[in-house]
Amino acid sequence: MSTVDLALSLTPDEPLLPGDEFHQLLARLRREHRMATVTFLGADALLILRFDDVDAAFRDDEGFPAGPTYASTIEPCQGFTFESCDGPEHHLLRDLATRELRAQPVARFAAAHLDDLAHSVIDGFADRDEIDLVASFTAVFPFLTFALRMGLPVSDAATYYRWAFDILGYPGDHETGLRAASALTEHVEPVLADRRRCPADDLISSMTTAEKDGRRLDDEEIRSHVRALFSAGAATSHHGLGTTLYALLTHPEVAKRLRSRPDLIPRAVDEMLRWEPPIGVLPRIASEDVELAGQMVPAGSIVLLAIASANRDEAMYEDPDRSDLDRRPGRLLTFGFGSHYCPGSHLAKAQIVAGVRALLDRFDTLRLVEPVAARPSGTVMRGPIRLPVALA
Repeated sequence: MSTVDLALSLTPDEPLLPGDEFHQLLARLRREHRMATVTFLGADALLILRFDDVDAAFRDDEGFPAGPTYASTIEPCQGFTFESCDGPEHHLLRDLATRELRAQPVARFAAAHLDDLAHSVIDGFADRDEIDLVASFTAVFPFLTFALRMGLPVSDAATYYRWAFDILGYPGDHETGLRAASALTEHVEPVLADRRRCPADDLISSMTTAEKDGRRLDDEEIRSHVRALFSAGAATSHHGLGTTLYALLTHPEVAKRLRSRPDLIPRAVDEMLRWEPPIGVLPRIASEDVELAGQMVPAGSIVLLAIASANRDEAMYEDPDRSDLDRRPGRLLTFGFGSHYCPGSHLAKAQIVAGVRALLDRFDTLRLVEPVAARPSGTVMRGPIRLPVALA
């Protein structure tokens, strides 16, 4: 099997496997192997490359449980949440913590707020000739969206951005991660106390009132879930909006069509997220000796589920390297699968749709100025560092 060095990348200061370099590497490995040996964080890992195998691993909670991975990496910073466990406890905590992230509540929230919020962000740069859409839009809109959905003050997106990525960066920098978690907790505390007294229509309120089988979340559990959902949800949406805009900007014929057919934007977002997903690989740890991809995976092995490879598997998608607006909707692994499927996926897609719709509505021209600099990069979280565009 091939051995390739895949570095961890959450917030890369320099491009890591940018653009097609990443997908060409995955395609070569996928053609040659169902499973490839790679180096990840200095350790040997098994990269699972084909759609059916990645899908099977996501479904296998016993052989490849997600809980131990989160418990050993991010739980010391975020606290104990549904991410850190599996089985009945996972399902119970997930139900109590994420009811307002389900499809219907998100649809109501999106209809009431997201278009106006997207346009208010655009108002801050609409009169300029050239901007960086990452700094001015993708690093702002998703963080304000999650703040609003949580019930937090809708202000200071830069601080929310820093807290989210510092928390996610805890495995590589404990001190900075813990400091960010503490600051976010202090920010949440008065809101939580207020919602205990007087619930509103937001996620924190839902956590204070949700009950199942006589079980409710206590304040510390709510704080932990806010830290987890805000950091992972806003950061993934930031990257997802960035990769979608990169796909749109490099396919101007699609942008032209969507301006005349905005009803196609949701389908286009699904296809662009297939083509360039915000999560490239997700790690798991094998809990026992288990067969996957035609081989026996020893207990304790690090397994990397290559979503970016599965989403371009030739066995699943015709001409998979082409972003095709007319592609018939099919199964996607963009937000994972199984019991740990991303609970924020509905909100992530809703705000990406709203962001794309608002930008196309406001600007007749969105032209990528530096295509090479705009290429998405990273292996775990993946997105553009910059999106320099001309607005006229």
